[in-house]
Amino acid sequence: MKFTCKSSGIPVGTYPVKFTEAEAITNDFGDGVVLRFEVINGEHVGETTTRIVSQKLSPKSGLFKFVTALGGRKLEPGEEIDLTSFYGVQGLAIVAETDSGSSRVESFVRMS
Repeated sequence: MKFTCKSSGIPVGTYPVKFTEAEAITNDFGDGVVLRFEVINGEHVGETTTRIVSQKLSPKSGLFKFVTALGGRKLEPGEEIDLTSFYGVQGLAIVAETDSGSSRVESFVRMS
């Protein structure tokens, strides 16, 4: 029998990306959001990389970190955010390896 090893995400590195989608999910850790970014230039153009964060939007949460980066500013207490308003925002995604050997967006820096 022959098997072909599948990719577990784009390689570790820094990529020019645009934010394309936010999808609500429920996993073993509770309610979360999958943030999807599409590579817009280079060898991996058109490929997607993701980050899963909880749906908790507070100053210490992953969602807060990404919303702040996507919006280019800090949120005000009580402010509501619609993630679809950030679709198309471009920047640099730093992709890192996870403990399981796959990759994920570790951080995002908005390009003005």
